[in-house]
Amino acid sequence: MSNWDSITQQRWFMGKGRKVNSIKEYDTLPTGDTKISIVEVCFDKDENDFYAVIEDECKIGSVLAEYFGKKLPKEALIRAKPLNAEQSNSAFYSKGEFFFKLYRRLQVGEHPEAEIMEHLSQKTAQGFPKIAPEFYGDFSYTKSGETRTLGILEEHIPDARNAWEIFTDVQNGDAEFYKSAARQLGRTTATMHKALKDLEGTAPQAEEVPYDKLIRLLKANGREDLVERVECIKLQQGQEITKSNVLTPQRIHGDYHLGQLLYKDGKFIVLDFEGEPTRTLEYRRRLRSPAADIAGMLRSFAYASAVRNDKDFEQTAAEAFLLGYSEESGIPVAQLKEEASPYVLGKAIYEACYELEFRPSWFWIPEKLLV
Repeated sequence: MSNWDSITQQRWFMGKGRKVNSIKEYDTLPTGDTKISIVEVCFDKDENDFYAVIEDECKIGSVLAEYFGKKLPKEALIRAKPLNAEQSNSAFYSKGEFFFKLYRRLQVGEHPEAEIMEHLSQKTAQGFPKIAPEFYGDFSYTKSGETRTLGILEEHIPDARNAWEIFTDVQNGDAEFYKSAARQLGRTTATMHKALKDLEGTAPQAEEVPYDKLIRLLKANGREDLVERVECIKLQQGQEITKSNVLTPQRIHGDYHLGQLLYKDGKFIVLDFEGEPTRTLEYRRRLRSPAADIAGMLRSFAYASAVRNDKDFEQTAAEAFLLGYSEESGIPVAQLKEEASPYVLGKAIYEACYELEFRPSWFWIPEKLLV
């Protein structure tokens, strides 16, 4: 159907760069005085993706009131308005009441974010420290025995700041504040891993590091000088990243960085447990070493340091973060550094690919770990 062609231009469309053969409406869900269309996008090689499209997004409040009205006050749900921070998904909220994330690309199976947030809410109800918004429920859709999660409803945390904004605030030169905040963040991260330790998931597998992709991108961008170095890293690190002595595979955040946290009243609240949206649900539900999350945050400090143009900031924040994680987990800092090291390098390889593809001017940040 040609009237669906415009979705390929949306920011949340994940098929950019792939040849689209057809776009058609797979199903329609009349709801809340509007409708949600499930749209099927077919690519070459018999591959396809499904997307959720709301006919009138101004009526999202009516949609939520109809779906969640038995659990929450309809008068609050009806007040939903869009959050102007659209990325791979869309968000709607009512300040201090709820936050609704609409997943644009839909996959069949249990969604990791709904699963993890429900688990963390249960832990909080049992007396565990609160480290995530309260989970109110998921918006799921089933057809022909296949269930897809269209979105999740959770608590909205008002008047909180994003952690990335805090750590990149060049007007704040208070080193002690950042040490304290990073240390608290380390404790929060260890608490998150403790809470997720008993949540089941798919079987652990070796980490997937895009060495070959980076080599292709380096050649395509005239950086053949780094190819031999990446090939050496691949040989040296290829097996090490699967080793672990203390940080054994379990459910983790999966896409952990400063942008995934809020900061309020001296505490951190963790958000966005969906993992990397381009990955399969099976991968995102996989048991992985907590070192992957630790590495993600350490690399996020590297980016914050680059934005601040402060070469000492990364080390200061990283040391405080690891100290906090050690205090909460009981794992020595030296052990954390050892087990996180190959994951840090693997994350830098992933970042290098991303920057060469989409932000070449930022490539120098991960490049520092490759030379």
